[in-house]
Amino acid sequence: MITEIIVFGRGGQGGVTCAEMIAEAAFLSDFKGVSSFPSFGTERRGAPVEAYTRISSDEIIRTRSQIYEPDIVLVLADTVTDKEQIANIKPDGILVVNTEKEPEKIVEEYDISEDIAVVTCDLTKISLENDLIIDGLPVLNAPILGALSVALKSISLERIKQAIRDHIKGEKGLLNAKVADISSKNSKIRRGRKK
Repeated sequence: MITEIIVFGRGGQGGVTCAEMIAEAAFLSDFKGVSSFPSFGTERRGAPVEAYTRISSDEIIRTRSQIYEPDIVLVLADTVTDKEQIANIKPDGILVVNTEKEPEKIVEEYDISEDIAVVTCDLTKISLENDLIIDGLPVLNAPILGALSVALKSISLERIKQAIRDHIKGEKGLLNAKVADISSKNSKIRRGRKK
């Protein structure tokens, strides 16, 4: 079975790298198939960015098309998503949002189905507090991966942190892995309820 993931963000927040690190963490977890690629509008800092990842524990992935009905959605910037995009999450999916709000508030605002797990965390605050900043902007890719680990059973936080350290070398990699750990501990979750 293939798990399809969309990362919504803005240029400079690390969305494309986030999608790549998910694929790398899946590979480190012995998944048979991994694929990751971006979709850009205007290529500039601050412009909306979508990045896609497909992972499969048992089959090779050859599809490179955009994802329209994801299993997992990661939202780095809620100003680039709308209700329609969130509504397309498959049953028993996962939604992770960078926000100060409680998961129940996101469920209410976006009319999220009861079977969807919703994770929230103020990733911007965590990045700023830990000096995870490039050109004055908080980098959110590692923190959102830590938040994702709260709901994702198939890839451990340890594999995610290993992928971060492999992808981002040296002291920066260690800092990013540390911030992923912090965000996992500070995330709030409303687990999906079986129908």
